[in-house]
Amino acid sequence: MIRINLLPFRAARKKENIRKQVSVFFLCLMLVIIVLVWVHFYLGSKQTRLTANVTDTKKELALYKQKNEEIKEIRKKLQDLEMRQNVIKDLERQRFLPVHILEELTGEIVPERMWLTSLIISGNQMDVDGIALDNNTVAKFITNLEGMPKLNDQKSPIYEKVRLNKLQQEAIRNINMKKFEITAIKVVQPVEDPGNKGKRK
Repeated sequence: MIRINLLPFRAARKKENIRKQVSVFFLCLMLVIIVLVWVHFYLGSKQTRLTANVTDTKKELALYKQKNEEIKEIRKKLQDLEMRQNVIKDLERQRFLPVHILEELTGEIVPERMWLTSLIISGNQMDVDGIALDNNTVAKFITNLEGMPKLNDQKSPIYEKVRLNKLQQEAIRNINMKKFEITAIKVVQPVEDPGNKGKRK
């Protein structure tokens, strides 16, 4: 009878299996390490890109903020310039107004029935003092003042309010005359704010 000792063979197989398992373990460990390293570098690269994007975005925001401030400053200067131009235009219009008022006032006086003793034009107000033969003459003169046309608009009156402040009898060269004091208030056109032009819908 032949006897075969299988113990060395089984021991060899067992060692081989252990070696294979250790090899598989180390291979898996290496694979995990490689994956972790790749993830680390990938996330690091992504973080670097995101940081660069954030930095670039902050720079762009700072640039846009600066441009916005410059635009605001330019708009403010344009508004100031437009206001100055409006003032200059208004002064240009007002330059000929006293001459126009005097010219119109000469035509509104009731001839040979009244005389002016004082005329003061200040801003939007005109004060007229004078004497007249009777009350009707004073009333007609007030009506004439209410109808005095503007310099550039013959259909619109210069003064929106004409009031009689004082009317009293006064003897001049033994003639009973009517001494009067009249105040006329000019029509004031509202000035539009240039900053509100773009807000209208």
